[in-house]
Amino acid sequence: MTLAPSRTHLVDARSSFLVLAGWYVAVVVAFGLFVSTLSGAVPAGCGEVCDSDRSRALLFGLYVATPALFLALLVSLAMLAVLVSRARIRSSAVVGSLSAVLPLAICGLLAASL
Repeated sequence: MTLAPSRTHLVDARSSFLVLAGWYVAVVVAFGLFVSTLSGAVPAGCGEVCDSDRSRALLFGLYVATPALFLALLVSLAMLAVLVSRARIRSSAVVGSLSAVLPLAICGLLAASL
């Protein structure tokens, strides 16, 4: 009778997911802090068609950043599943960070180019 191989060398998927979620929470909080620093005042003499810096940033976040962040999250979850099942990395922090940082960096670069 053979014993199953020890799984102590594998990373914990739950901890890695929490690290990944922490990265996404940090991005959302950073965007919220950025929006809170913007002015909500509309330029004088602009009329009804002008928006404030804050409302433009919120519209950008709603129509551009939210879908991009969702797609990055899907890619991150796929990367997390692959890294947890196949990688020989022991650290949950490294696996969660690896699966989150690359899609978030690509998402940030694409958003900055708009």
